[in-house]
Amino acid sequence: MLGTVLQTVARFLDPWEAHIVCARLNAEDIPASVGFANHAIVDWPAALALGGTAVQVPDDYIEQARALVAAYHAGELGLEATDAISVPDDRCPRCGSADLRPVIPWHQRALVVLLSLFGATFPTGEGVRECGTCGYRKS
Repeated sequence: MLGTVLQTVARFLDPWEAHIVCARLNAEDIPASVGFANHAIVDWPAALALGGTAVQVPDDYIEQARALVAAYHAGELGLEATDAISVPDDRCPRCGSADLRPVIPWHQRALVVLLSLFGATFPTGEGVRECGTCGYRKS
């Protein structure tokens, strides 16, 4: 790819969204890369001044990439995957209530507080759910 001119096909304020779109382009055999993601992670105001995080592709793939990004923005990607996935019934096995809420364990909450003091973000999982009616915990 030496000497190839890269064109910006899309810009995102969220660098993770840019990485998702880049991965989808790569999955479609479109060589793509993400630019300015480190700026957005380290210094978000500077990333805004740069115009966000860029997804870039070589000149030869620009039309294919634009079509795929347009499909992404239209919400057309991933629809085929939802047909194959069966969504489990989100009801409490004890009382049958649909009022199940995600529960974050105390050690994850403490880690979130500690890391947020340093400006870091921490993704938490929703593996455990608690029934709002009877208190039963379902994993």
